Amino acid sequence: MRINKLLLSILLVSTMFVIGCSFVSNYQKSIFHDEKKIIKDADSYIYGIRRGNATGKDLNIKFSSFTGMDTIFKLKSDGENDIVVDYESVVKDGQFKVVLISPDDEVIDIVNDTKEGKDTFNLKDGVSRIKLVGKKAKGEISIKIDSSEDVEIKPVE
Repeated sequence: MRINKLLLSILLVSTMFVIGCSFVSNYQKSIFHDEKKIIKDADSYIYGIRRGNATGKDLNIKFSSFTGMDTIFKLKSDGENDIVVDYESVVKDGQFKVVLISPDDEVIDIVNDTKEGKDTFNLKDGVSRIKLVGKKAKGEISIKIDSSEDVEIKPVE
């Protein structure tokens, strides 16, 4: 009788774990095309592999099986200021983009899929965020941000 209760308990815990993981995974998969989810402060993501990091005003990472959204920079602007974002994105599989979210929750694409370039973006007064957004994505991204002294850039860990 005692062994049956133990087996039943193990089965229940295992089932709850699988259901819980599936729910989170489904939510993460639903983020890519949903701006209402992308603008949220809280991130939700999973990486199979993530190598590299953000330091100062630079980001260099390689990733696989990335699904969800991951905030990589917070940018505090005193007044309206421009930033220049130099980027190189190589997407080998899945969907991937980098977005800028303004203080009033406007979502602006910086890069979508595989692309290399340099673009200027106007920051509004307040705190903006740069996020990686993916759906089963594999690839690498390199970003360098150039800004005036009126913009404080902090990598998010």
